Amino acid sequence: MMEKEELISNFIKNELNDVPNSLNRDLYKDNVKFNFREEIDDLKGYVDTFLQEDTSNKIMVLPGLRGVGKTTLILQVYEYLLKEKNVPPNNILYISFDDLNDFVECNIREMVEIYLKNMFNANLRTLDEKVFIFIDESQVDKNWAKTGKIIYDKSYSIFVVFTGSLALQLENNTDLARRMRKKIITPLNYAQHIKLKYNTDVSGLSKALKDLIFTGNVDPAIESEFKANNSLTNCVEYTSNDWDEYFKFGAFPILFDKKSHREISEDIIEITERVITKDLSQIKEISSANQANAKRILRYFALQQPGELSHANLANYLKTSSANVNKILALLEKTHLIFHCEPYGGSAKRIKKSWKYYFATPSIRHALSKKVGNPLQGTDDYEGLLLENLIATNLFNLSNREFTNFTIYYDANKDKNVDFLIQKDSENIIPIEVGRGKKKKSQIKYAINKFNCEYGIIVANNTSTIKKKGDIIYIPPKTFSFL
Repeated sequence: MMEKEELISNFIKNELNDVPNSLNRDLYKDNVKFNFREEIDDLKGYVDTFLQEDTSNKIMVLPGLRGVGKTTLILQVYEYLLKEKNVPPNNILYISFDDLNDFVECNIREMVEIYLKNMFNANLRTLDEKVFIFIDESQVDKNWAKTGKIIYDKSYSIFVVFTGSLALQLENNTDLARRMRKKIITPLNYAQHIKLKYNTDVSGLSKALKDLIFTGNVDPAIESEFKANNSLTNCVEYTSNDWDEYFKFGAFPILFDKKSHREISEDIIEITERVITKDLSQIKEISSANQANAKRILRYFALQQPGELSHANLANYLKTSSANVNKILALLEKTHLIFHCEPYGGSAKRIKKSWKYYFATPSIRHALSKKVGNPLQGTDDYEGLLLENLIATNLFNLSNREFTNFTIYYDANKDKNVDFLIQKDSENIIPIEVGRGKKKKSQIKYAINKFNCEYGIIVANNTSTIKKKGDIIYIPPKTFSFL
């Protein structure tokens, strides 16, 4: 029987030989190259500066939900190094650590040391040529963050990219947190969807919407909205039902090639199943009973009416303790399947009141609803639930993508409450009300007066384009999804 080191060595050699030859298969369709996510520019910038002897940013971490395009992104950087920067193939290692551990159990440090020994007759300290290591599904090794710190401290010649499903584990490793650059790869907003699917750049609208939300300045956004709509009109491949498809089945570039709604929904369900059966256990030891509970919680959310989540009711539904429910919810958030909003108010209110939970994308909610048979499907109320999730998703992902420091709350008032209250630093509250049809302005006016706001935002079909009437800004749902 082969020794462990030989097994790992053979796996590495196969990857060094196979990956360059599989780039056409993984990054092209019908000889047409896949379009790039915007994050590619940052990654190329970091590897360029590393090649120019600036080694201060040599550890990158790309956490994100399965299916959002992390693997494609790092393979595109791989191709960039190989074909444009002329880095030798043996100096670029891509490893799916999930696959390696299915083949032979090991950790990342062992793998790196065997790679350096066999390819360069060197170790971390003695390596004297530039090497790039891309480790996909790195969370399989629970000590990946510690290994990242060791590589950073011992070698000036290795650039490492870790990808995985864990956004929050890093916060528990302050040593590595000071040494790395973290970029969360979020599900696609509509502008990113348009760029990847049709190679049409409408990112100007995304930037203008961000400015509108936090300043109330509508003029640049109105101009950008007009330009974006013109760009889509002039895009021959773009179809009028594209946004409706995105709304219920979008946000995952991995599903672009799927033809039927049923096929897309089945694949989204498969993504959630793999997150629960693989990612949860890699974050923390979790029993088969709690894996089943995690699936039941997601089904419960898919059927739930909008509103706060009572942990006691959920615990009763699962026939388990509230403490166990809290643990499972926290783990599900770490996988990026769900996220929460807390109630606006002082610390006492936030402790007393329950949180609201949303799926990472409305397409996950829709796929689960189809599977469990949500009786609201096809109704305006159901469409409103999906839209509220979409707005929450866009705001949450904006807070993760940018360095903009703002917090998303829900309005805990029992009467005339709006859907969201957002606050940047200690600035004025910005209330946001969401509706699938046309929304009356009584709730937003009440919130503007109650919180002494400069303006409020209604995301609904009151208007077909951005409009500002007095202290209320109206944004169509399709336009908001570009944020």
